Amino acid sequence: MSPDAFDAAVVRAAAQGDEPAFTRVFRAVQPVVLRYLRTLAGDAAEDLAAETWVHVIRGLPRFEGDESGFRAWVVTIARSRWVDHVRRAGRVPETLDDSHAVDLPARRQVEDQVEELFSTEAALALIRRLPPDQAEVLVLRIVADLDVAATAAVVGRRPGTVRVLAHRGLRRLEQMLRSAEVGRPVGVTHADRSSVTGES
Repeated sequence: MSPDAFDAAVVRAAAQGDEPAFTRVFRAVQPVVLRYLRTLAGDAAEDLAAETWVHVIRGLPRFEGDESGFRAWVVTIARSRWVDHVRRAGRVPETLDDSHAVDLPARRQVEDQVEELFSTEAALALIRRLPPDQAEVLVLRIVADLDVAATAAVVGRRPGTVRVLAHRGLRRLEQMLRSAEVGRPVGVTHADRSSVTGES
């Protein structure tokens, strides 16, 4: 286990006020929170991440769950901070109407298609060009490593809708990577492109 990795025992220790345990969970989850919020909120990400951890600290003594549940809980708090931020700015987050959702079979698992794309800030900038709901789902599935059910719970959508958003996001990424306008962004290699398009 790497120094920053953690398990259910570490989460329990952090919830009981163990400072080294909290440091471990913070170091492991903070990069995920920042990438998620940068995708949604851009320059406001740092402030929203700070607000997120304030709420985490307040709620941590009552938290019960394992490492996966903790990650989902923290991301859910981050999303609430972002929604409040959007509302304060007088905007409404764009969402997909569930009535248009169909459960499309994925050609490959989402994480296999775009995993390497999330390794650079340039790639995250590309993801931010997607519609917000698609970008959010892809970040939750890849960066936060949440499964479909957990992602659906975070965004308040049905699992079928999450799969549709992921599918549409992947298709748009493929189009963007093929586009002459986008070309090959700095930090996105041919191998990255292949992981999305299936090219060899």
